[in-house]
Amino acid sequence: MNINISIKKIICFALLAALIIMTAAACSSSGGDIKTTAVPDTGAETAAETTTEGRLSDNLPNVDLDGWVMRIIAHHDSLSDESTIYSEEMNGEVINDAIYLRDTNLKSRFNCDIALFHDNGWGKDQVILTNSILAGTRDYDMAFLLPFANSGSVVTNGILHNMLMVDYIDYDMPWWHTNINDLYTYKGYLPFVSSDYLISSYQYANILIFNKNMAKDYGVESIYDLVRQGKWTLDKFKEIITVFSRDVDGNGVFDVNDSYGYATNFGYHAISWGYAIGDLSVTLSDGEVKLGFDNERFYTLAEWLYEILYNSDLAFEIVWDKPNEIDFDTNRVFIEAMWLADLERFRDCESEYGIIPYAKFDEAQEGYFTYVDARTGACAIPIDAEPETISNVGLLLEALSCANYNDIIPEYINSVTHAKYTRDEDSIEMMDYIAAGRRWDVGYTFTSTTSYVWVLMNQLPKSDGKIASHMESVRNSTVAQFEKVLQAYEELAAKYK
Repeated sequence: MNINISIKKIICFALLAALIIMTAAACSSSGGDIKTTAVPDTGAETAAETTTEGRLSDNLPNVDLDGWVMRIIAHHDSLSDESTIYSEEMNGEVINDAIYLRDTNLKSRFNCDIALFHDNGWGKDQVILTNSILAGTRDYDMAFLLPFANSGSVVTNGILHNMLMVDYIDYDMPWWHTNINDLYTYKGYLPFVSSDYLISSYQYANILIFNKNMAKDYGVESIYDLVRQGKWTLDKFKEIITVFSRDVDGNGVFDVNDSYGYATNFGYHAISWGYAIGDLSVTLSDGEVKLGFDNERFYTLAEWLYEILYNSDLAFEIVWDKPNEIDFDTNRVFIEAMWLADLERFRDCESEYGIIPYAKFDEAQEGYFTYVDARTGACAIPIDAEPETISNVGLLLEALSCANYNDIIPEYINSVTHAKYTRDEDSIEMMDYIAAGRRWDVGYTFTSTTSYVWVLMNQLPKSDGKIASHMESVRNSTVAQFEKVLQAYEELAAKYK
């Protein structure tokens, strides 16, 4: 399935009235033929199946939920929270108000309501949900959770319903992130899902930005063209950033006063390169735990990254979860690594910048890949939910995902790619590559930061870039750890046969 954002769809909603009209129309337009699956025969009139002017319909029937309230338990931490899926009131902020209007339309359309239970710290929501299931109180109907927060306990504790057995959800529709959902499906069991309902699935995608002023001053070739031509590779990345590393103050020491080709966090963003070359740390397939990262391609990447981060003056280290100490407007950092959400800080930036994906291994690699941080979260249904509840959640989740696909995701992408002085059409095009190449990883999701998955953070600085022996030393223990997850999947899959 294609999760690209069509460039033509990325438009700015200039008037609040336009927001209201488009949100109300998002999932009730008419026209041709779009396939739907798992929609029960309710006898209700079915909504028209096509769209006008490139908009898609959710094809959902006009169901009256008779005032039913969908109770959502949501995680909350300093960087990812319930505001990405819910708005309590209009406040003049475009995305917040679009979410509010989307939900207002949905409540009217299906005669229902939404109640959000949030302020749950890192992983606390899973504990609360588990306790509700054990007590048999059925306190929640849907969960917006962080599977990463409890190292795979959402599977090993068996607390989530099979999302492949939910009425109304049509995974053939482009608002469902099929490449992600397929990854977490094993033997017909899928514990949680991602879709365009989660703005966070875009916000926490890893991206690179480059300084257009510096590119012009140094006569650097167009990185946009390199991306389009499939020539944005590890070798080209290193070649270009080398041009910009300069001892500006001439004191012989590279520090915050100098110029760099690359600025990045040496921990979290370091591991993003493993995914950029198309590798995944762990996959579950045919009754086996299969490990990635333990191959010559990955070892070559490790040596390349070691040279950039630890054995040269090419890179400036950004403190974890902190802004870069070198202000971008000083024109002393050419490429900076960040999450897409970090661009909020660049809205008033004087220096022009462009958005680009991470470089790929070589020209033979098909596509550009970017990892999406675990803070993006996922949607799930408690395993003890009643059949009617499961059906109702499926109905609303499909409608919410469609509405975001049509309206809110394009508006969000527009807002973060619209610089202070100019709208950057090239960067919007680059977002197609980034959105299409988003990656999740079973290994990352179901483990901790001390694991095999984080080798580029934990081992790189003390290995001279040669990590093969370490990978071999932890292979057996890593397989054993994920065999427990595999066994839990097997048991859950058996329940739904």
